[in-house]
Amino acid sequence: MDDQLPCRLRVAGDVFDLAGPPAALRELAGRLRAAGDLFEQRIRNGALVQRRGGGAVRVELRGGPSLHVSGGDDALAALWAALEVVADEAEADPDADGPQPHRHVEALTVTAERPAADLVI
Repeated sequence: MDDQLPCRLRVAGDVFDLAGPPAALRELAGRLRAAGDLFEQRIRNGALVQRRGGGAVRVELRGGPSLHVSGGDDALAALWAALEVVADEAEADPDADGPQPHRHVEALTVTAERPAADLVI
């Protein structure tokens, strides 16, 4: 397992949210894309496990908590792209009001956390 990334997993029923700062999401995308058939990455409150195989993206939560994603390279590319796109959006407009940049990949939502605004007193 590689070093822990400051991403985190939130679970609400059957919906999973993988969130983190833009740099961490971009790093995660690169590691997942470069990984072999089976890859495990520690995150703040668990792990993300990717298994390359065939077919559509499948997302499931296992004990630990451990978020497992599997599928063919073309299907997993949607997840990798989502990680990079939300990171780019958060960095392009760090002071935007409204919801954090996010994308849906099957039952998984990928969310970029904008940096907290500096408090001016």
